[in-house]
Amino acid sequence: MKKVFLNMSAFSAGLFFATCQVGYFLHMEFNLSSSFVSYYVVIGLWIIGCGAGLMISLRGLGPWILLIGLSAFYMHSFFLKRYPYDMNMMPIYMLLIFLTALYSGYFFRHARRNFRSVKSLFFHENNGFLCGYLVAVVELLLHGQFTQHVLPSLAAFGHLLLVFASKMEAKE
Repeated sequence: MKKVFLNMSAFSAGLFFATCQVGYFLHMEFNLSSSFVSYYVVIGLWIIGCGAGLMISLRGLGPWILLIGLSAFYMHSFFLKRYPYDMNMMPIYMLLIFLTALYSGYFFRHARRNFRSVKSLFFHENNGFLCGYLVAVVELLLHGQFTQHVLPSLAAFGHLLLVFASKMEAKE
């Protein structure tokens, strides 16, 4: 059963990463700039944040880093709504994307210890990531931008539940 929870936690991490990336991209496209700048800022800062998250060696910070990243996601949305089309806010947006992306690196550094191989971890996380992209895009088409505000928190809290469940299963 422990293996099932671990696989599901990796899958749910991928869901969280995808819904945040799609949400960041769409918020920036709709409220800042519908050019390549929005896409490259999101992807570039995500990669940098992931790399920085790999450097965090302290165990037990995962839920806090995830919640800080989730808060940063919502602050990003708030600032974009408050200051639409203001490119002077770009450094703040970049910092907030970076903070959300920290968890992706942290997750990979610490979750790999629980998997037999890194390949298995990437397999489950990437499947969650692809599913998250599909869900985010389909939800956008069916229900509009509102779901881009809801999906990251649902994915984050689902992921936290699975992480705690896998820890409880490991203790038994």
